Amino acid sequence: MKFDREIYNTILVHVSRAWERLRLEQPHQEMPLDNIESAEELPTIADQVLYTPLVQEFLEQRDGSIWNRFGDGFSDIYIERTAREIIKGTYLN
Repeated sequence: MKFDREIYNTILVHVSRAWERLRLEQPHQEMPLDNIESAEELPTIADQVLYTPLVQEFLEQRDGSIWNRFGDGFSDIYIERTAREIIKGTYLN
């Protein structure tokens, strides 16, 4: 497994954005974790995104065209969609 601090930091930002967007979509409901707990959990979600096969392939090959496999065209769309799936599957069920 490859690790790249700059890519990880980018993923962490997008995971945070995905968490906040989900929170805003539920105006009369609380998220399952409060602000402090969620801040502690975001790196766990970022790790899961970082170690997806697609991100790992990108880290190996540094070929930006891999993001087009899902029709996303950009890494941020893939990262946020993957983060939303993890958040919904793990924290909102």
